[in-house]
Amino acid sequence: MNANNDIKPIWKTAKPKKQTLAAHYIGEKPYIKLKVDKQQELLFLIDTGASFTMLFDTPNTSKIEFEKGYSLSVGGWGEGANTPAYQTQLSRIEINDVSFENVNVAYIPISTSQYYLREDEAIFDGVIGHDLLKHFVWTFDKRSQTISLSAKSSAIQEKDVVLPFKTSLSKISIPSTVYFNEQDSVSRSIVIDTGSRHYMKMNTAYADKNNIKLPPTSISAADFGLSGKAPHRRVTLPALKLGDLKLSRIKTNIIESDDEDDWWILGSALLNQFITIIDYPNRQFIIRPYSDVEFKTQYNLAGLDLRKLRGGKLMVRYVYPQLPGEAAAIEAGDVVTTINDKHTESISEEDWLLLASEPGNFTLCFENGGCKNFQTRDIEGYSRP
Repeated sequence: MNANNDIKPIWKTAKPKKQTLAAHYIGEKPYIKLKVDKQQELLFLIDTGASFTMLFDTPNTSKIEFEKGYSLSVGGWGEGANTPAYQTQLSRIEINDVSFENVNVAYIPISTSQYYLREDEAIFDGVIGHDLLKHFVWTFDKRSQTISLSAKSSAIQEKDVVLPFKTSLSKISIPSTVYFNEQDSVSRSIVIDTGSRHYMKMNTAYADKNNIKLPPTSISAADFGLSGKAPHRRVTLPALKLGDLKLSRIKTNIIESDDEDDWWILGSALLNQFITIIDYPNRQFIIRPYSDVEFKTQYNLAGLDLRKLRGGKLMVRYVYPQLPGEAAAIEAGDVVTTINDKHTESISEEDWLLLASEPGNFTLCFENGGCKNFQTRDIEGYSRP
């Protein structure tokens, strides 16, 4: 976590200019391309929930030679064992006109970790963590497909919601108020995690120890991280307040924990519905509403988490219990070739989430032969009030 404490960004000009980068969103997560060791262009996730920068064993990174340093055990989201890794050093990382030299990173054989079922799920090459992010002002604008970084703050606009943030264990958190029902709410700090594809997460311990009545309707789900599978329940909470901004109907992952301070997180599915600015130098988090967009929660009514493979097809990573995908006998690891007669090479993860969020009829055909049909419906008390 502290290996890069002494490195500083190097700008090509004496007066650093704002760098506007082409953003690559896979599902809800934000990615940018950067150059490593003056030779290889790689795709990196911008992850405010990661303490340090990581590199993965993808075909792109295999073209670069690394010296193996000390051993690491990298943990994260999930209930399984940590992923083994090792330290290495990159001579240079370039992001347009700004660069870092002699950057320590964790090299992780992620293609064989519990995060993936198969090696060709690894379609991005690494993660930019807090150790590099903290030097800049970052602006995320999914609608325009841009991400920018700068050395100086931009002007505050009239409708901006400006919140102070604090940093702890290389993560940033902002003040919030979470509403559980008509009587119960809590005001507390909540972590900003651009590396999470979800809306919000919280733990079971707070609700249990404070006798909080959560919404009665929930679904069972799971997610996957560097420590494997993380099963949890999902509910829709009535509201979340961030400064003067109050949002209604927030899909929330309720995660098992004995610690009331665990897993209070806002993810990119929520953040991407606004322009968001993380001003590390001035410790400010800015939410800038789009003029013509209202906040809306989407639901995976099919109960199928699909991931892109490097060849372009979609693979089933997880099947939710008691939802239409399971009833149709679809299984994790199935490779989907068409959805409603459209080839999956032309369907993004985000396209699938949009399709699955609306009630409808689906026909999925598979690489190993055969097609399966199912119908999705709204779930009262969850996707529908």
